[in-house]
Amino acid sequence: MRTATDVVSMMAQYFPGFHRAALEALLTPGVAERWQAVQERLHPLLAALAEQLDRAGRQRFPREWPLYEISWKTARYRHRGRGQREPIGEYHFALDRVPRGTGIYVGVSGDDRAVLVGFTSTTGVRKREMQRVWESARPLWQPILQALPEVRFARTENSNGELWVEHYLRTRQARYLWAGYRYDWSDPRIATPEFAQIVIEDVLRLLPFNEAIMEAAELLDSAAELAVRERRAHYTLAGHLPPIETIIERIRARGFVYPDALLRSFHVALQTKPLVILPGISGTGKTRLTRLYADAVYDIASPAADNPHYLLVAVQPDWHNARDLLGYYNALTDRFHPTAFLRFLMRAAADPSSPYYVCLDEMNLARPEYYLAPILSALETAEHQIDLGLPGASALTVDGETLRNPFTLPLNVHLIGTVNVDESTFALSDKLLDRANVIELNSIDLEAFRRSYPEPIEEVVWQELREVATIMSAAGQPFGYRTLTEIVRYVARARGVLPTRAALDLQIKQKILPKLRGEDSPRLRRALEQLYRRFAGATFAPDQPPPCDAPLPESAAKVHHMLTRLEQEGFTDFYGL
Repeated sequence: MRTATDVVSMMAQYFPGFHRAALEALLTPGVAERWQAVQERLHPLLAALAEQLDRAGRQRFPREWPLYEISWKTARYRHRGRGQREPIGEYHFALDRVPRGTGIYVGVSGDDRAVLVGFTSTTGVRKREMQRVWESARPLWQPILQALPEVRFARTENSNGELWVEHYLRTRQARYLWAGYRYDWSDPRIATPEFAQIVIEDVLRLLPFNEAIMEAAELLDSAAELAVRERRAHYTLAGHLPPIETIIERIRARGFVYPDALLRSFHVALQTKPLVILPGISGTGKTRLTRLYADAVYDIASPAADNPHYLLVAVQPDWHNARDLLGYYNALTDRFHPTAFLRFLMRAAADPSSPYYVCLDEMNLARPEYYLAPILSALETAEHQIDLGLPGASALTVDGETLRNPFTLPLNVHLIGTVNVDESTFALSDKLLDRANVIELNSIDLEAFRRSYPEPIEEVVWQELREVATIMSAAGQPFGYRTLTEIVRYVARARGVLPTRAALDLQIKQKILPKLRGEDSPRLRRALEQLYRRFAGATFAPDQPPPCDAPLPESAAKVHHMLTRLEQEGFTDFYGL
């Protein structure tokens, strides 16, 4: 049997070394330009190195190596808060396995002008549990770690005279650590094919150490509920979220009106279940709430700013299976074509300590049980795995990234679906409802809307809208904030073109009356009669045509026609002749 060294020597010709142009791709100005340069010049070299590492690992550790996954950096820029971003400073692939708390990193750093090969330890929410793991496995890891030449922390420096791992475990500010081997760009070895053997030996030297930590984690995890292993009970990262009071304050600062109780319910639901459904009438701010909440979590105050932790997916009526949501494998090109949704999941998987939010807008335009089937199954299994339909265990994407199959659904992703219930949508099945919290948005706060609207609203306009809103709600056809906003904006824009009341009359006819339709019933008839008296004048009976000087003649004439049709046909709508 060939040794790992034999395999590396045999394959050295496939890795020519890191030439200068490839390394300097990480110095290219511009966010998009740097990512493109990295994918074209640096990624192929690292991919060749990863392939050789995979083969050598299977030779050296045939039992342990299949447990590991190779994942690539997917973040295309560095997020600096409040919508600010800058080009990536490094590019890497990592090896890890469940329970995810530690891993091995191989990457190129433009910030340090170095190639880095090392061990990384968990961040933030799982650090306390990992500390117990480290303590239980001290005899295994201490000799290996003491031999590593370089150590790095985040937000803290090592203390003099103290073993660096002790400092890491003791210090709260140390969010993560990296320990391993550094090779400067000026080192002539990195430009040679033989550098692959150096990197591979470094990784294989670190693997037993990582295995020791993982074995200790599994032993502890079998005795207690630890966040080291990714479980449904620890789906969210509540410790990384601002207090709900801060979230509410940030949402209101953006000028949007939601009841305090609704925001609190939404906040708790997101921490309890990975799937939340928001049904309700159109225009109540369901989709907007998903973005506002994600912005509030990351303190993004500007609506024009980008939020890399949020994705809006517009569900299409022709979605029939999971490939519409996740993407598909092309057997002719041997490449996987991922969707923006799958790319977002890959980015979330590479950043497990941060919450990510996906809005499936109008999720019931297609049958959610069809296109969400593998997601729903993954949510209910301990492994959280999604079968992507690949012919093998991995495939390259059209972006040049390595995609493993099955793909593990990241536990830091929250799925939020907005739902409208009308003739154009599908009803939600019990299979979906059993896996979600359902929070209804069916009411609007008119006074709160008026207070938050950036411009004054004329009293005559507001009084009319308030009365019409009351009648429409009683008819079971309330309208939302979107309709209110568009009516008020239309009336304001009509100044100098139309009288205020004439503009309001047209908007009520164009925006509100089309919602009224149906067979003859006391509820529908009562609403039409109340609206007619409002528009034509309180003294006019529904069977009388509206006068020429009616307060709102256009709307009055349309309602009179709808009432006449209701009387004659037993059915009415806005469009009948």
